[in-house]
Amino acid sequence: MIGHHGPAFAFWLSYLEHRGGLWEQSGDTVLAILPGHLSAQHDLPETALITDDPDIAREDGVLFLGSGNPEIDKAAETIIDAGDVGALTLPHRTKQTSTEDLLAKIRDQVPVDHGRIDATGSILRSHRSLLRLGALVTHTISADERFTEVAECVLDVPSRVAWAKDAADRLLSAIGTAEAGGGPEVRASRLTPAVAAAHRELDTAAARRGQELSIEADTERSAEITRATEYYTAALAAIDKRRTGADEQRRALLDARTQATIGERDRRLAEISEKYRHQHVLRPYRLHLIDVPVWRLATDVRRGERRWPMVFDYLPSLGTVAPTRCPTCDAHSPLVATKTHLGCGTCVPATTPPLRLAPVAEKPRQERAARNVPPTGAGAAPVPAHKRQPRDDTPGTDRMRHGAAPVLPTAVRPVAARRPFLPGKPEERKVVDFWNLVGTGETRKLSRLIAPESPLAALTQLYGAAGPLHGIGVPAGHPPHSFTYANYDRPVVGQRGGTAGELRTHHDQYPYLLLWSPDKLLDEILPYSAPWHLGRAQRILEPPTHVPAPSTDLDQVAQLLLTRVTTRHGLTFAARALAAWWRLPDPDILLARFSPRVVAATVDRAVRYWSGASQAGYPDAAAAFTVDQPDIRKATPMLQKQLQLSSTRNW
Repeated sequence: MIGHHGPAFAFWLSYLEHRGGLWEQSGDTVLAILPGHLSAQHDLPETALITDDPDIAREDGVLFLGSGNPEIDKAAETIIDAGDVGALTLPHRTKQTSTEDLLAKIRDQVPVDHGRIDATGSILRSHRSLLRLGALVTHTISADERFTEVAECVLDVPSRVAWAKDAADRLLSAIGTAEAGGGPEVRASRLTPAVAAAHRELDTAAARRGQELSIEADTERSAEITRATEYYTAALAAIDKRRTGADEQRRALLDARTQATIGERDRRLAEISEKYRHQHVLRPYRLHLIDVPVWRLATDVRRGERRWPMVFDYLPSLGTVAPTRCPTCDAHSPLVATKTHLGCGTCVPATTPPLRLAPVAEKPRQERAARNVPPTGAGAAPVPAHKRQPRDDTPGTDRMRHGAAPVLPTAVRPVAARRPFLPGKPEERKVVDFWNLVGTGETRKLSRLIAPESPLAALTQLYGAAGPLHGIGVPAGHPPHSFTYANYDRPVVGQRGGTAGELRTHHDQYPYLLLWSPDKLLDEILPYSAPWHLGRAQRILEPPTHVPAPSTDLDQVAQLLLTRVTTRHGLTFAARALAAWWRLPDPDILLARFSPRVVAATVDRAVRYWSGASQAGYPDAAAAFTVDQPDIRKATPMLQKQLQLSSTRNW
């Protein structure tokens, strides 16, 4: 037992065990046996009697290892450098409540202004990821005063909202007493924003703590500033006194000395301010990813006949609903159901004018992608019709399960001269077949559902049946097991019909948007479910840029398009560029006059230009493929003559 020892000595004994050493109590001392590498690292004998009592340490042959000993500091540095990283999953232990009771708790804890929450499904047993980030914070109060303390943040990964201290303490207490299972697997693209958010929380807390600590140093800083000010005031007064009655030449010298003294005073005061300026440095040492049990309920937020889908997680260990963010502006704020969309108190203007009739602030634009929600300021967002609610039947055991995708909010119908093909019930069956064939790897049958010379056809040519999976960012070796789907009842990207949903693997969830050709075949898959143009989505989303090598041989132009476009702009743009290249009726005309690099740069620029993407100018394409701009400008009219690209046919 080490409970009666001081914390520093107890830490050393734990460190000794962790590094392969042994120890046992021997009267008032501890007999420690150090492995050879530990003995050499700390310059201690392999067998020694140790204690943290200074009186006992005065006896011959007993080493003192108490607080302040440099070997304890060295051991602490070793542990911190190694880090404390781990992942675990907590099992469900509580009895499941009824849907009605859970819905009542959600309504009570998540108020919706002008709206009502209704359940649309049954309760699901699931888990929700938490991030525990610990760091040593070194505060510098003055040039002579510095100390270090421990800070910790427990953050909800999906919402990136930090839990309050009391809730975090209860969560950590539940974690300490539960039987943990294997750790969760989370993609880096989802974990990285959470780690950044937790670091910001710790940084903000350290800044607040620094302001408190600076108050204690204010007295000393004010006193030093006062002494310096009095000294230079007296010096300037003495110079001014000597200036009275001096001749013109002497007066000029004294004026120069006055300016020098003023400059020296200003530098000295700046030095004092810098000396007492608070600074802090974060040194993370702990990163835990914890999956805690939740009861998950799919709901609709209603205002009259309008519905917006929301999913809520209830944490039984805390008795509270997990934090949520606004589906429109991504703020962590109370929800507000308007007549056109579901927003929050941050992005929805107040209905009551402020005093003095001050103008209401303009609604901010959305800066990140929200699933299945039109962007703020969009003119006409396509939506699935109420009569096209996706079915919830389950195919046979040889097929993947599928469910209902969220219903999208309504908007004004766009005016179009020609109505494009819109998917209906037969196309829902095709989507089910599509994902089942992707899951079973039947490339030949899958090709019958895909439009020829399309980006989706290019993906299947590159990777077979796994092409659509790579197109939405599913890593190799992560097979799908279920999916959702719902048709838009109005044109989406490029005036085409669309089917949106979410594909699930055992590791993560991936939104998708399938686009339909006029001949009722699938011609493109996009790695998001919102009805956006790819050029707009590129400014908000992170596209898939890491893909395996293709399963087919490529010509030089196709190889350049796949590697360079994918790395810089994502696989979706690369699939469009390859579809355009393979659609050329006579590519030899271009290759006879221009090098493969120039042709690849011309195809990439043209596709990205007609897709409304950023960085689609001639200089960017020339730099990406290391060719001259004039060559791309000469090749562009020849390429356009063969492809006839437009905003509705941008490959």
